[in-house]
Formats: sequence, C-alpha cells, structure tokens
Amino acid sequence: MAILGSRKQGTQTIGSPRYIYATSGDIGKVHKGYVPMMLVDGEDDEQGQRILVQVKMLREPCMAALLEMAEQQFGHGQCGVLRIPCNATHFEHIVNGLMLKA
Repeated sequence: MAILGSRKQGTQTIGSPRYIYATSGDIGKVHKGYVPMMLVDGEDDEQGQRILVQVKMLREPCMAALLEMAEQQFGHGQCGVLRIPCNATHFEHIVNGLMLKA
C-alpha cells in the first residue's frame, strides 16, 4: 500500500491514502498514480464530490462493480471526469472494507 508523500495545498487526505477528496482549488490537478472521479448521488451530476482514486484500486472487484454501475447509468460516452453513482459515505465504506481485507 503506497503512502501519499507530501500533501499539496488544497488537497486533504481522508481516512486512507487510497483516495483523496479534491477541493475546488484542485480542479484540473491529478496526482501521479491517481484517476479523477466524481461521486454523484442521484441524477444531479453537477453536485458530486470529486475524488482522486489510486489506479491500483481499480483492480478490486467492488471497484469493478462501481464502474459497471457507472456504465449502466451514464453509458460509455461520458465527457470529462468519470462519474460514479455512489455517495461519499458509501464509497468510504467500500474503501475501508478493502483496507480491512489487506
């Protein structure tokens, strides 16, 4: 498990270095080894929580399930950041569950 090095101003590590909540000052900035995603709850795509997820997390079966849900809800032709139909609290539970397994 990689540990995030120095924190850049404007980002905040929450609970685990496997993902980072991005703030408004981080729009357009992506740390090496991370994929930007938007956690959206419901149909309001504009009011999501932007996060950066470690690339290696995409190998986990639960992340694959979230990506399949995104495909079903939003299709393959998403423009911009990858939207995931999951709220931030549920996403934290998923990642914390992965950490307990490791």
